[in-house]
Parts: sequence; C-alpha cells; structure tokens
Amino acid sequence: MPRITCKAASLFATLVLFPGKGNAQDTPLPLDPLTTRERVLADTVATTDSRVQDFLGAGRARRINVSFVAPKRTGETDSMGAPGRRHAEVMFYNYDRHQGMMALVDINARRVIEVARIPGRSVPINSDEVADAARLALADPRVVRLFGGRMPPFRVATRPSTRANADSARIEGLRTLGATPADQCYRHRCIVLFFRVNNRYVQMNRVVVDMTTQQVLIWGAER
Repeated sequence: MPRITCKAASLFATLVLFPGKGNAQDTPLPLDPLTTRERVLADTVATTDSRVQDFLGAGRARRINVSFVAPKRTGETDSMGAPGRRHAEVMFYNYDRHQGMMALVDINARRVIEVARIPGRSVPINSDEVADAARLALADPRVVRLFGGRMPPFRVATRPSTRANADSARIEGLRTLGATPADQCYRHRCIVLFFRVNNRYVQMNRVVVDMTTQQVLIWGAER
C-alpha cells in the first residue's frame, strides 16, 4: 500500500475534506457557489429520483457531496445553459457495488436532468466517512495499544487547524487505493487515518479502515 508523507496528508486533507463555504445570499449570481438552501434542495431532488433510489436501495450507500456545476450549452435553445439557471451535481456511493452515481440536478426546475454511474475508485471520501472510520478505529484495542494503552482525547478534524487548536489531538483521513489485486484496498473502499498530537503526526500509515467491510487494519507488527 502506498505511503503518504505528513506534508501531503495535511495538504490533501485540507483540500478534500474542508471545501470553501458557499455564498449565503438569497439570490446568488450565476456562478456563485451553492447556498445552503440550494444544497438541501438539490439533495432532496436527487434522492427522490427513481433512478437514484434504485441505486441507493441495492445495498449500503451514502451521499458523498453536493457541488455547484455550470453545464456547457450544446445549442442556442438549450435550457441547461440558459441565463439564471442553477445546477448541482449530487454524488452517491454504494459500498456493496463499489460504484458511484452522479445526478445532475436543475435546481430551478427541481428535477434530475441525467444520472451517470462512475467507478468506485473515482469516488472521493467525505468528512462523514472519516468520522465513521475514526469511530471504528478508536474502538479497536489494537489501536489503543499503539498509543500505550492510553488514548489522547482525539477529535475528528472538521476544518483546517489554526494556531489556537494546533496542539489539540486530531484525526484526519485520506482515501487509499491498493496497488495490486492482492491488496484488500484494491477493490474495497479504504481510509488511512492520521493521528495528530501536539501539532505533529504520529503512527503514520499504520491504521487503515476498510469501509466496505468496516474492518480496522493495522499495518506493521501489530495485528
């Protein structure tokens, strides 16, 4: 399994897990990020679409993210690119199928324009998954032994660290992919956890959680 450096872990965790906040104004401009109301509406529209429901109903699944998108116009009368139209992409992941689905939502019309299935390896993780992985890891006695039997008061990072909380005990996570079919994380969805204590990472690349099976993996001597 590939190893990840401290600097790379901090950078990618910030970019992937802590995207910028959307514009909170009631009437956003055409290219503004989604408002909270738009995000909730897009999620509701997507999850009530029959195609999405069929995908979600077949096994354990979750919504990954809701993001703003500005589809390109394909013609002068194409309503997708009409001025004032707002769109969102809602991404889902099905653990049993190891597959993702993207739903393109027309927010103004409150309908799903199209859906597309995407390979599971291309679906990013979200902060909720990191929190679930951390919960599983902290309940595992082997992880506790890595810290000498006394766990620091870890909390899952929900935003980038600041000077005020730089020394707090934090857990961050990144998606890890198996390099060969023999690797458990080649076909399963895995998250490698990074434990940060006193503003430095400890037990790097040791704790991996297989979210498909919800199994905690310890790399190294501890098993």
